[in-house]
Amino acid sequence: MILYVLCLHPLLRTLEDNLPGIRLDRNTRSPPVVAYADDVTVLVTQPGDFAIIHEAVRCYEKATGAKLNSQKSKVLPTGGGRSQQLILKLSLTTKLRSWGSNMETPLQNR
Repeated sequence: MILYVLCLHPLLRTLEDNLPGIRLDRNTRSPPVVAYADDVTVLVTQPGDFAIIHEAVRCYEKATGAKLNSQKSKVLPTGGGRSQQLILKLSLTTKLRSWGSNMETPLQNR
């Protein structure tokens, strides 16, 4: 597992360096990426973030031979937009189970 984590670090670092994260207050931002073992959650705040994620994943796949499993990957929209997940060719969901907790959001702009 430690080898996998070391290999995943460049992808996580690229995303952290290029995505803004979520503003918590005037001076604090949460990290845009949360990873635990082989589960990675990316917090997107702007439609342009999807292009950044796509490019980072494409470079990581090319460099490592790893592939994003689009069958297991989901987009959970919490704002008004929902078309950008098509860039990554991921399915839309209204429920997300992560580390034992359930999150649910109503789909907007149906």
